[in-house]
Amino acid sequence: MRTRIWSLLASSLLVFLASCGTDSHHFGLEGHFLKMNQGEFYVYSPDGAITGIDTIKVQGGRFAYEIPCESEGTIVIVLPNYTEIPVFAEPGKSVDMTADASHIKDIEVTGTDANEKMTAWRKNALSQSPEGQKKQAEQFICENPSSIVSRWLLRKHFIVTAKPDLKKAKELVKLMEKKTDKESSVLRLVVGLENVPLQVGDLLPAFTAKDVMGNNVLASQYRVGKAVLLVWSSWDYEGQSISRRVRQKINDMKSQGKQVPKVLGVCIDASVVDAKRSIGSDSTAWSTICDGLMWDSPVIKVIGSTKVPDNFIFENGKVKACHLATEELLKQLEV
Repeated sequence: MRTRIWSLLASSLLVFLASCGTDSHHFGLEGHFLKMNQGEFYVYSPDGAITGIDTIKVQGGRFAYEIPCESEGTIVIVLPNYTEIPVFAEPGKSVDMTADASHIKDIEVTGTDANEKMTAWRKNALSQSPEGQKKQAEQFICENPSSIVSRWLLRKHFIVTAKPDLKKAKELVKLMEKKTDKESSVLRLVVGLENVPLQVGDLLPAFTAKDVMGNNVLASQYRVGKAVLLVWSSWDYEGQSISRRVRQKINDMKSQGKQVPKVLGVCIDASVVDAKRSIGSDSTAWSTICDGLMWDSPVIKVIGSTKVPDNFIFENGKVKACHLATEELLKQLEV
C-alpha cells in the first residue's frame, strides 16, 4: 500500500513539474520533424539572444533546445536546406516547432502570440512574389509596430536582402521607435542602418581578419591596383561556380602574360571546416576569410553585403563596380 502511495506521489510530482514548463529565466523550444530521423541545425541570433553560432541535434525526428532568457529576443534556426526560421524567445515561455521535412515551407511554430503571428504571416506569404512579400511585411509592421515579429520582417525584407530598401527601412524604424521601448533591439536596427552597403566610388573600409589557412588579411592589401572581393558559401552553387570561373580567367590571363587582380574570398558558412572542404586543393589560389559568424562577420558588415553570391571590384581601394553578373564580372577583370 505504502509503495503504491509513493508511486502516485511520484507520478503527481512529474505531472506537476511538466505543467510548470520552462522557468522564468529560460526559454525552451521543442521540435518534431516528420521524415527526418537525424540531423543538425545551426542557430544564431540577430539581436543578441544568444552569442555566436549554436547547434541543435535532431534524433528520431525530435529535438529540444533551451537558452537563458531575461528579455525577448530572436533566435534563427538554419535548416539543412539553409531556410531560415525565426523563433521569438520570451522569459519563462516554451514553443513547439513541427514540420514535414518533405514540405519544409509548411513549418509551424506555436506556443506564444509572436510565434503564431509569424507562422500565420509565413503561410500567407508563401503564394506571394518577393515584391508581394515585401508589401505584406510593410503592412504587418505598420499594423504591429511594437511587435518583435516586425523587427524580423524589417530586417529580412528591407535590410538583409538582395535589394535593400534602406529608405523605406528608416521610415519604418521611425514608426517602430514611437511604439517601442527605447532599450529594445529596434535601436540595434538603427545602428545597423548606418552600415550602408558599399557603392561605386566608396573606399574599402579598414579591417583585419584571418583566412582559413590562418594567415593575416588586411584591407590595405587590396587598396593598391585592381582587386576583386567574392562573397560566397558552400551551399550556394552559383557562388562556387563564379569562383571557379574567376579562377580559370585569372589562370588564362597569367598564361598570356597579363597583369591579374588580387582576389579575396569571403565565405559566410557557419562552419570553417565546410568552407575549407569546398575550397579543397584551390586553397592557395587566393585568401578566403571564414570566421563562422555568417552575416555577423565583421568583414561582411564593413562591406555591407546582403546576399550570396555577391562581388565587388576595387581600383586603388575604391569600388569600381559591384553586384555584377558572371560574364560582366569576368569582363571587368581585364578592363
